[in-house]
Amino acid sequence: MGLQRNFACGVAASRRIVCFMRRAVAFFTTHVYKARQRSTSCSFVVRAQHQPGSVTMNKSIIALAVAGALAASAAAQAETTLYGSARIGVTYTDPDNASSNWDVTNEASRLGVKGSEDLGGGLKAIYQYEFGVNIDGNGTGGNNPWNQRLSSVGLTGGFGTVVLGRVWSAPYLYVGSLTDVFNHSTSFTSMGWDRLNFYSSGNGLAGSGDRIGNVVAYITPSFSGFSGAAAIVMDGAPGSASALGAREDVDAYDIAGGGTFGGLTVGASYRDVQDVFEQWGVGASFKFGFGLTVAATYSSRDYDTSGVGDPSVWDVIGTYAFGNNVILAGYAQYDFDDNRDNLDAWKLGYQYNLSKRTRVFAEYAAENGFGFTEATQTDRNVFSVGMRHDF
Repeated sequence: MGLQRNFACGVAASRRIVCFMRRAVAFFTTHVYKARQRSTSCSFVVRAQHQPGSVTMNKSIIALAVAGALAASAAAQAETTLYGSARIGVTYTDPDNASSNWDVTNEASRLGVKGSEDLGGGLKAIYQYEFGVNIDGNGTGGNNPWNQRLSSVGLTGGFGTVVLGRVWSAPYLYVGSLTDVFNHSTSFTSMGWDRLNFYSSGNGLAGSGDRIGNVVAYITPSFSGFSGAAAIVMDGAPGSASALGAREDVDAYDIAGGGTFGGLTVGASYRDVQDVFEQWGVGASFKFGFGLTVAATYSSRDYDTSGVGDPSVWDVIGTYAFGNNVILAGYAQYDFDDNRDNLDAWKLGYQYNLSKRTRVFAEYAAENGFGFTEATQTDRNVFSVGMRHDF
């Protein structure tokens, strides 16, 4: 009888351990105990609580289960993601009135971390830090290996999203990004909105092409595919590029909106840089069912100062994807509205996707009049081959 009792106790203990392991695996797999997991094979745990010596073991099992539940709950409420993109190329530049050259070029590589914390009631805290990584530089002078791209913190919920810091500008998100499809990250990268800011450097808001700092921004929820964003740029240091006119309050306003409806995406934007200029833009893209996407944007800027040209730019791009192959083409024209001639830019590219995260590419770009003034009018040709890996 003693041997049978010991054997029975051993079997009961083994069953309890197996049951606990099964329940733990089920919990960490689904985070919820489901009714079907409470099968009859585990019902003996309740009965065993009345057996001598079983109370301590069951308390330990319960304590471990509670600790596991708390750990899993904390992990579910806080999520952090490390991400990045390594992009590098070999570029040949051939201007008409200067020497040609070969160079290894960083193609906007970046490293970032982003995450969220569940605050309950449908509210989440969100954050993001992203740095540009100059993977072709040596970390000296202008080749500093790190530069700030994005840095923000905010709240998101059913009301939308509020963020503060350095973020993607609303005009870029809804207009400029529609034609920002090429891999080579020179002034050709975004052929429309961003190029207007590139040619107006010194007269516009620093970083206004795509990312901008000192921002308080609000993004609406999606309403049947449509969303909008509004932002203010404020309190830049007097005399700095981010504080035009040494203003101490609000430097600029952004408002933009758009949506995706089937294969059609549309966007519009407006920017008011206080006492300097107003800028607006519109754009649209359409995805056909056979791998072809066509997009176009138009942007115009109106300066408050008399005697300053009011530039405008329009561009159109097309991409055609088949298998692992992507063909890219684009054209843009810039009207400076001053003593400079219009500028024409063409770009062609081929991209081969080795996987969902890795690609190789070759791109050719040509500009007619990249010198920006009649006195230095010239042409430029740029050819680049490179590789990109996202993680």
